[in-house]
Amino acid sequence: MPAAGGARAHGETTAYGVKPLNLHRAVQKLKERGLKLTPQRLEILKIVMEAGRPLTAREVMEAARATHPHISVDTVYRNLTVLTQCGLLNQVNLQNRESARFEYQGEDGHHHHFVCLECGKSFCVEWCPTATMHAVPAQDPGFRVLAHAFEVYGYCSRCQPSD
Repeated sequence: MPAAGGARAHGETTAYGVKPLNLHRAVQKLKERGLKLTPQRLEILKIVMEAGRPLTAREVMEAARATHPHISVDTVYRNLTVLTQCGLLNQVNLQNRESARFEYQGEDGHHHHFVCLECGKSFCVEWCPTATMHAVPAQDPGFRVLAHAFEVYGYCSRCQPSD
């Protein structure tokens, strides 16, 4: 069940029974975009898909080294970027590259996050704030929206600073 305020911690299932894309469909999505399916890219995709929670690039690299001992941090970041750009992964904590985490989007994976500035824990927002607004700037009504990102930063209940 979602936590109060319409959020759920990562790893919980949604109330809507969201089904993730299986690996075969994810691979098809890569091929449709003309992307090569290298052993490292496939391994990184599997790691993030199976994690059940957002992972840092370092966590992905450590897990990938079990099967690819010489994989570099650059290879991991490059593949995480490619997988994010093609819509298979979502980057959580957009503030900086070092604290960013990556999660598998799934079939209906579009969602947003509350992010704790202290511990980095994220909670899913169960609604999309742009779904209820006409997301076009008044200065350019011909603007065509392709994507958006929304995150709310603060402190989780465990990390609240004392007043």
